[in-house]
Amino acid sequence: MNQISLQPNIRYMYKLIVGTLILGVLVIVFSGWLGFVIGREEAGVSGSSRGLLIGSLVNLTWLLPMLAIIPAYYRSLKYEIRRDEVIVKAGVITKSVKHVPFRTVTNLKTKQDPLDRLFGLGTLNVQTAGMSGQSGAEESLVGLPIFEDVYDQVAGALRRFRGSIAPTQTEEEFERDEREVLVAILSELRAIRDVIENTD
Repeated sequence: MNQISLQPNIRYMYKLIVGTLILGVLVIVFSGWLGFVIGREEAGVSGSSRGLLIGSLVNLTWLLPMLAIIPAYYRSLKYEIRRDEVIVKAGVITKSVKHVPFRTVTNLKTKQDPLDRLFGLGTLNVQTAGMSGQSGAEESLVGLPIFEDVYDQVAGALRRFRGSIAPTQTEEEFERDEREVLVAILSELRAIRDVIENTD
């Protein structure tokens, strides 16, 4: 296997839109209710209507831009499964390319939330040694309609990668790879320490 290129299914964009609309409606209803209650206490019935209107308008200022950016974000998502790594490309304003080498992968996990099930989608989470002990994954391949098949492809590529290095690797190459993994773990630990020190 040389390389497999993937993109999320178009239903993932619809899932994002529906999820954003649900969140937006909940926030607008809550803030409208809050504006209604506060306005009623301040100025009676006219104040409550004004509070309801202001609460709704304020929330539309974040909801409409979010809905507008979803199609561009969806188009920016691209995944590549290579012989020795997984690559995830994403971003609208800030573009990112994340390489996850197989030598650091510790676990693969599939996930489907309720909206995923509604749209027939799933997610493949790729976890690494640097992310162990944390709830998140190093990288996620989202919006996949055949996520079990993608899981099988990545797991197979991971097995082939590990099988190709183990029996034929010289002791010097093994020590070099071991050093690289230790350097990667040390780098992750330093990053964690920096985050902890900056939050204090």
